Amino acid sequence: MNVIIGPKIRLATKHGDFDVKHVSVHQEGGAFREGVVLQNASGNNPTIVRVQSSCLFSESFWATDCDCALQLQTSLMRISKDGGTLLYFYEEGRGAGLEAKFKAIALQQGRGLDTIQAYECLKMRVDPRTYEAAAAVLLKLHGSEPINLLSNNPNKIENLRKHGVNVVGREPLICGWEQPPVRKYLEEKSTLLGHVIGEK
Repeated sequence: MNVIIGPKIRLATKHGDFDVKHVSVHQEGGAFREGVVLQNASGNNPTIVRVQSSCLFSESFWATDCDCALQLQTSLMRISKDGGTLLYFYEEGRGAGLEAKFKAIALQQGRGLDTIQAYECLKMRVDPRTYEAAAAVLLKLHGSEPINLLSNNPNKIENLRKHGVNVVGREPLICGWEQPPVRKYLEEKSTLLGHVIGEK
């Protein structure tokens, strides 16, 4: 696996300024991942880390039925304040791709299916991510340093650890619970995908 981290630029955001680098990961068999790393230096030990996959509808169009944009903005606020790393990959539909995401949502809306049922109809896994590429980037950035992961997803932690990342703790990232459409989505992720969700 070949990890390439590009030159650093400075990015001013409403949450503060970040050091930003382009990252690309070339995996065996031709698989390719591309994204960005945003960092704010700190002396924290463990380092705060968020690994996020893209969500076009939420992050660009502010769709009201999922928490992706809220998680991204909350993570940026936390890292701006306390320091840390945010690794953002272009992985629509939990890595299934934008076309598959459209098809799955169409099945959910047209036939009343839940997320898993929709992906099963498409003969696809609901979350095919292995986090191998994310782990490779984090190892290049942080080596064996201990990290606290901002996440509600135990599978993400398990896979990062399996690929060598020293995840020593998890901090919950529960956003939008007060909004009924988001609460429904969070409850679905808890019931169907095993995410750790609470009323926070």
